[in-house]
Amino acid sequence: MKSVTGKLRAIRFFQHILAALIAFVIAVSIAGSSIMIQGINGYYSYSLYDSDRSRAYEDSYLFNNILGNNISDVLRHVAIKTQMETNGEYDSRKKVDVTAYVNRGANLTGDYVTAVYYLSDLLKWAQSGFNYETKNFTEEESEEFLSPTTTYTHLKSNAYSGGLNSYLNSQIEGNSLNFAISGNSAPKEGGEHTYLINRYQTVDGKNIEDIVSTWEEYNLVCSYVEEAAKDLLSNYEEYIKAEGYYDYATTNLRYYIVRTINGKNDVYTNISELTGETTGKNIKSIFEGYGKYIYYCPYELNYETNTLIKEGVLRTIVKSFSYAYPDQVKMYIAVDTKDYPASDAFTEGRNNFNRFMPYKSQLYILGIVFAFIYIFLFILYLRLMNKKEIPETSKDAPAESHGLYTEGVFLIGVLIMAVPIFGGFLIRFITGSLSSMIRETYFPYACALAGFIFNIGLLFAIYGIIRKVRNKIAYQDSLLRTIILSVKNLITNTTDNGNVIIRTWIPFIFFVVMNILLTRIGIAGIVIACLLDLLVGIYLYRQNLDRDKIIAVINDIKNGNVKSKVEVKELHSDNISLAEAVNSIGEGIEEAVNISMKDEKLKADLITNVSHDIKTPLTSIINYVDLIKREDIDNERIKEYVDVLELKSQKLKQLTEDLVEASKISSGNISIQLTRINFVELVNQTIGEFYEKLEDNGLSVIFKPEQPNMTIMADARHLWRVIENLLNNVCKYALTGTRVYLDMHYETVENAEKVIFSIKNISAKELNIDASELAERFIRGDESRTTEGSGLGLSIAKNLTTAQGGTFEIRLDGDLFKVVITFDACK
Repeated sequence: MKSVTGKLRAIRFFQHILAALIAFVIAVSIAGSSIMIQGINGYYSYSLYDSDRSRAYEDSYLFNNILGNNISDVLRHVAIKTQMETNGEYDSRKKVDVTAYVNRGANLTGDYVTAVYYLSDLLKWAQSGFNYETKNFTEEESEEFLSPTTTYTHLKSNAYSGGLNSYLNSQIEGNSLNFAISGNSAPKEGGEHTYLINRYQTVDGKNIEDIVSTWEEYNLVCSYVEEAAKDLLSNYEEYIKAEGYYDYATTNLRYYIVRTINGKNDVYTNISELTGETTGKNIKSIFEGYGKYIYYCPYELNYETNTLIKEGVLRTIVKSFSYAYPDQVKMYIAVDTKDYPASDAFTEGRNNFNRFMPYKSQLYILGIVFAFIYIFLFILYLRLMNKKEIPETSKDAPAESHGLYTEGVFLIGVLIMAVPIFGGFLIRFITGSLSSMIRETYFPYACALAGFIFNIGLLFAIYGIIRKVRNKIAYQDSLLRTIILSVKNLITNTTDNGNVIIRTWIPFIFFVVMNILLTRIGIAGIVIACLLDLLVGIYLYRQNLDRDKIIAVINDIKNGNVKSKVEVKELHSDNISLAEAVNSIGEGIEEAVNISMKDEKLKADLITNVSHDIKTPLTSIINYVDLIKREDIDNERIKEYVDVLELKSQKLKQLTEDLVEASKISSGNISIQLTRINFVELVNQTIGEFYEKLEDNGLSVIFKPEQPNMTIMADARHLWRVIENLLNNVCKYALTGTRVYLDMHYETVENAEKVIFSIKNISAKELNIDASELAERFIRGDESRTTEGSGLGLSIAKNLTTAQGGTFEIRLDGDLFKVVITFDACK
C-alpha cells in the first residue's frame, strides 16, 4: 500500500512540474509572439511572424514595422519643427497667423480676418491660461470697445498648386497684405458679451478688439487665438521631447528633409554634417551607406528603398502632414544597421527578435510533449487508484480524503486555483495593463509558478472527488447529506417532545376556538368567554409568579447564596419539577463548595505545618551560620561558602514566610482591621525605608500625589505589606539607572470617588508573559529565574488588596510594567 501511495505522490508532483513547464512555454510563446517596444509616445505592440524565421532581422516584418512607426513619428516631428524653427533654430519671434494656422489643413479662399502673434507670446499665453469676463454692454460701450473698421489679410500668392496651402503661403515673408474696411454703419449690438483679457498683443501692438468691428468677428478671432496657442503649446512640448529622442546620439534613425517654398530651401536633419552647405556631397550615397534607407522625391516621381516600406505607405504618412510638406520636398531616411551605435527601438527589436524567433518551433514542440506526458500521468494515476484501494481513514490516504466534505474538496481546490488568478490580476493592476505585464522579464517565471499552484488546486479537486466516487462515499461525505439529516433529526426531535406540543398548542387552539364559538352565541356567550379569559389570565399570572420565585432563587445561587431554596409547596403545575431541579442544583453546588473549602483548608494546613517544620531547623542553620561568621576564619573560600549559606538560608526563610502568608490569605484566615489611613503618608514612609535598597539598584523614585492627605479605609499593616511587595518587585526587576514613577490621584468611577495609586517602571528583562499571569502564585516575569524572588510577592499584594476592598490591576506595555491599586476615598 505504501509503495502505491509513494507512486501516486510522485506522479502528482511530476504533474505539478509539467503544469509549470506548460505554463512557462505558453507564457514565452505569448511574450514572443507579441512584443512591446518603447517609442517616443510610449510602448508599441509588434508581432513576430513565423515567416520571419528565415530572414535576417533587418529584412523582417518586425524591423520594417518599427521603421514605419519611426518614419511617422519623424515626419510629425519635422512638421512641428516647421512651426517652431527658422533656419534650423528655434525662433521665439516667429510670426503666427492664427486663422491660417487653425485652418492649416485647408485653403482659405479670399481675404480673411486674423491676428498675427509672436510664437513665444502664444506659448506663454497658453501656459498662463485664457481669462474671459462677461459684461452688459450698451450700444455706446460696444461702439467704444470694438474698432470702427475690420482689418483683413490678403495673401498676394495663395495658389494651391505645388502642394502649397494658405498656412504655408502665410509663412512667406512679404506675402501678406493687411487693409481695413469700415464696419456696418448700423449701431453696434448691445447686451451681455464675453470678452478676452488681452495678456499679449499682436506683432503690430494691437488687441483683438482693435482689428474687428463686430462681435461675431471678435468671438471668431478669439477662438482662433486660443485654439492656436493651446495647439502650439502641445506641439512645443512634443518638439522638445522629440528633439532629444531623435538626436543623432540617441537614435539609429537618420533623416534629412529639405522642402522648397517660394525658391527658399528649409533643411531639417539630425546629422550635424548636413546642416550647413551640402554642395559636393552625395546625400543619397551617405544614406545608402547607413544600411537600410528610403529616398522619396514626389515632384521627381522618385522613390528608392531597400526596405519593405512601400511608396504608397510613405505617401499616406506625408499626406497626413500636408500643411508642412509641399510637393517640392526631398526626404532621406535611413537606419544605421552597420553598427547600431545607439540603444533605441531598433536595437530593442533586434534583441527580442534574436531571443524569441529561433526557438518558436522548439517551444511549440516542447509544449505539446509536456501536455502528452501530463495526460499520460493522469491516466496512470487513475489506474493506480483503481489497482490499490486505500481506506479513507488510513494515514496513507491523500489529504483531500481526511475529514473533508465532498463539496469542501471541490471548494478548497477552487480556492487554491483562485490564488494565481488573483495574483495575476494584482500584477496587472500594479503594472498598469496586460501588455505591460507581458513585457516584464519575470512574466514567464511568474506564469510557471502560477501553473504549479493552479495545478495543485485542480488535481486536489479532481482526484479527491474521483476517489470519493470510486469508494462510493461522495454522497455520504457530502455537506448536502449532512444538512438533510440535520433537518430530519430536527423534525424527529420536535415530534418526540409530543407532551410539550400537546400541553402548549392544543390548549391554545382549544382556547381560540372556544372564544370564536362563544362570541357567535350572543351576549351570554361573550360573558362566558370573558369569564373563561379571566380564568386563563389568572392561571398565566400564577404561572409567571411561580417562575419569578424560581428565577429569584437562581439569582441568589448565582450571587453565591447556594443555600437558597424554592418553596415547592407554594408552586403549581410543571413549575414544581423545575423548582425541584433548581434546588438539586443548589445542593450540588453547595456540596462542591464545601469540598473545595475543605481541600483548600487541608492545603493551607499542610503548607503551614510544613513551613513550621522547616522553620525550626532553618532557625538553627541561620543561628549557627551567624556563630560561624563571628569566628576568625582565615580561609577566604570558607568565608564565601558561609556568605552563600547565609544568603540562601535567609531566602529560604523568606520563602517559607511568604508561603504561610499566601496560604492564609487564599484561605481567608487573616484578620482585617479597616481604619482611616493617610495613603500618601504610608507610601512616603515605605519609600523612605526602601531608600538605600533603591539607591543600590540605581533607581530613583518620583512620587506625585494629587494632595498631601488622601484618606482611605484599609488595614495599615496589610497595606504596608502591599506597598513593600511592590517596591521589592521594583528593586528585583526594574532596569538599573531608570526612574520609578508613583502617582496618586482622585477619580470618580460610577458616581463613587476613588483613590487611584499607580507604580510603574521599565523592566530589565523582556516581559514575554500575559499581565493576568503575573499575579498568579510562583509566576515571575524573569522566566530564566536568574533574579531573586519566589513569585509570590505580586500574588500576596493582589490578594491583600482585594481582602481590604480594593482592586489590583497589572498592565504591560512592551517593557513598561505598571500596577494600579484602587480604594474607595474617605470623605
